Amino acid sequence: MNYTPKLFLYSLALTPTHFDKLETLAGKKAIDIRLACIENATDIIEGSEHWVPGIRQQLIDRGYQVETMDLRSAGYQLDELNKKLKTKDVIWVCGGHTYYLRWILKYSGADKIIQTLVAEGIIYAGWSAGAIMAGPTTKHFQLMGDDPAEAPELIEEGLHLTDKVIVPHMDNPDFANGAAKANAKLLQAGFKTIPLNDNQAYIIESAAGTII
Repeated sequence: MNYTPKLFLYSLALTPTHFDKLETLAGKKAIDIRLACIENATDIIEGSEHWVPGIRQQLIDRGYQVETMDLRSAGYQLDELNKKLKTKDVIWVCGGHTYYLRWILKYSGADKIIQTLVAEGIIYAGWSAGAIMAGPTTKHFQLMGDDPAEAPELIEEGLHLTDKVIVPHMDNPDFANGAAKANAKLLQAGFKTIPLNDNQAYIIESAAGTII
């Protein structure tokens, strides 16, 4: 990788400090930030319609110009998707099912577009599964409850926006045990990991990343 991407990767919760940092990354006030909201990781998660709008509303309440983009839409041709994403300051990817998300990013062509646009300076932001996508692999996250068989195709290669694998929910009562096992497996396999508690974010804006 011959560029330094701007990445905002987190586990679950966003604090005012996190929002401030995202705005610093963008170099804009919240009201001027154009954000593409990709929520497809929740497509196959039962009951997600009850909590996804609330997470999106946090972004809207902060003042961001939020446009939700559904990668399942047959109307999105690659050129159109590229043009839409290119107008954004931030591409924000929701948490949900890791393996389904990786598949639909490939199916829609969004994976290659995101890689190109991040190389051009657009910020990639993601939480949980969306944060995992930024790394080099999706391996071992079945240990946190995501069944690879629920994705139409198993893709174990991440987007390679960073050489670190984000392991979210290290302190979450529902996921901590699986997160610890996934982290151990990844380390054993030679990957570099960034384990995050639910109130932490990993920020890359220069050669080194920081946890806040």
